Amino acid sequence: MEGREEAGNRRRVTRIISFFFLFLILAGIGREIGRGKYRDIGLALYVIPVVRYYYLEPVSFSQLISNYIRSGNIRDMLANLEDPYTRYLNPKEYEDLLSQTEGTYGGVGFYVVYKEEELTIMKPIKNTPAAEVDLRAGDRIIAINGESTGEMALEVAVTKIKGAPGTKVALTIERGEGNNRQIQEVELTRALIVIPTVERRVESDPVAGKIGRVDILQFSEKTPEDLQKALEFLATEGVVGVLLDLRYNPGGLLTAAVETAGCFVGERPVVYVTQRGEKVRTYTPSPAEDWHLPLVVMVNEWSASGAEILAGAIKDYQTGTLVGNTTFGKGVVQDIIPLVNGGAVTLTVAGYLTAGGHSIHGKGIEPDIEIEIGKDLEKAIQDGDFDTVREIEERTEEKAREILRQKVFQARPEKPAA
Repeated sequence: MEGREEAGNRRRVTRIISFFFLFLILAGIGREIGRGKYRDIGLALYVIPVVRYYYLEPVSFSQLISNYIRSGNIRDMLANLEDPYTRYLNPKEYEDLLSQTEGTYGGVGFYVVYKEEELTIMKPIKNTPAAEVDLRAGDRIIAINGESTGEMALEVAVTKIKGAPGTKVALTIERGEGNNRQIQEVELTRALIVIPTVERRVESDPVAGKIGRVDILQFSEKTPEDLQKALEFLATEGVVGVLLDLRYNPGGLLTAAVETAGCFVGERPVVYVTQRGEKVRTYTPSPAEDWHLPLVVMVNEWSASGAEILAGAIKDYQTGTLVGNTTFGKGVVQDIIPLVNGGAVTLTVAGYLTAGGHSIHGKGIEPDIEIEIGKDLEKAIQDGDFDTVREIEERTEEKAREILRQKVFQARPEKPAA
């Protein structure tokens, strides 16, 4: 039965594609090919059915074909879906994307996102060319080597910024708003960037004693292993609790976030993937040791994607306390679909629900304890008001330590009365 239905679907796709070809011929598309349009039509015949059947939201063949005819190329056809995460990557862009998830690349050392249609630095990486010239979170990149980023896809911008170590790239940076707006040109020499995933250290708290500090900076293939090693180190140091920092973490690999969450919630469901409103898959991490130390997690408006999966699992299973501000709100999943030309399509194929069954897309995760000081972190970053940024970060740290001290004392066994 299923075989006949699948065969029927293939026949329908074939008929639609045949009509598509006929339309192109009748419309005199050959002239447009000569002008540079429709040169990727072979790839389009593969990509259109994939998008039709697997994209997160229902989209018809006629809409996709119409978008392709109007735009003349796959990149613009996908852009018409108005989904910032669904993009065509040419072979060079795809190669760069693979190198980023593997943990090293040649570049200048920062994470970028599009905020309000502006290419914005999310977080500089320590000890990189970007940090050396004092690039900051919230700086807008308005040009790369003199080329405007106004309508540039994120992956294209990243490709232009990255390159062989020792080569140079010029960035035009806009910082601040209104009367405080500044524009500056910076030239950076690219270096081999080793992307850190986990940083750990032992700190001496005057009240609680020895506490562990773990910063997860992104989620790559190495993150679960790096975190496990960090926690083992802290355990041998005899810490009484752990501060986990997920602020400014842009996310990364879904599977890495799931396995990382296993370190804190054990072998329990961490995320439910949904397609067109239906649960289709449950991600459960591999078995791990039960978490037993008091845990406080710091989050903010720039904690995104994988960071939200981890934070959501910790909150839903109540294995730690979240302190800070509501997270970014990216609750969709992409598949990377390689193409025969060496490129790929990143396609939003699913949404996800946190361990407790909550949808966070466009909403984020509210922390257990909100830091309120009457100021907006995101606006402060955009305005270049880094005094306010530091104030918010310090308040978050102070509150997190306060909560951790309380949890440590609650966890200590009471001494028997004399």
